[in-house]
Order: sequence, then C-alpha cells, then structure tokens
Amino acid sequence: MANPVVNIDGKVVNVQDSVTIIGVITALIGPADENQTVTVQPPLSATTFNANVQDVFDTEGIVSGSASGNQVLVGNNCTVRGLVTAISGQGNTALLTVQLFNSGATVTRIPSGACHSDNV
Repeated sequence: MANPVVNIDGKVVNVQDSVTIIGVITALIGPADENQTVTVQPPLSATTFNANVQDVFDTEGIVSGSASGNQVLVGNNCTVRGLVTAISGQGNTALLTVQLFNSGATVTRIPSGACHSDNV
C-alpha cells in the first residue's frame, strides 16, 4: 500500500481539499498596490511561487491580515489559501497544484507538508 499524501499536521490531503499554504515572503515585485506580486517560499521546498498580494495573508505585518494594504516585508511569514486541483507523489513531500481563492491563479510544486487542510 502506498503512503498517503499528508499535510503538516499528518492529515490526509485529497484533490478538492481547501488548503492553507504556509511560507515566507522572499520578494516583492511591482508597486505597493493591489496588483503587487509576492514571491513566497514554502517550507520543505527550495522553489518559490508568485501570488497576487490579495491572495497573501501576512501573519507578521503591522496588522495581521491581508497583505494588500499591509506593510508587507521580505522575511515575513505568510499564508496563501486555495483549492487542491492535482497531486503528484506521496507522504509530506507530495507536490500539490493549488488554485488560489482570490485571484484564481494556479501555483504548482507546493509540498503537501507545507499546508494545513482547511476541511479536515
């Protein structure tokens, strides 16, 4: 029997699950407005992904909340929410494809161990 795909909490992750990706802001691209791009690096990954600032929840800003309109700084911890649309691999290093809730953009190669499942 293959190992199940699990999240940071050891819970099984499935396609169509709502997840919260955790990460660190590594770069800010463009003007500080609602169109700014935020580069995020999840744990368990050497790669990064880009998200619109409106998809990012800054957990260390002046006010914990949406990164849009917040003082977003490189090095801040953050979260990004979305829906799992595909899974490749197993365990906590399985790679997820996630459609982000606010922008509808798709990000790939997100380790399942870098996510909390919102519906389990």
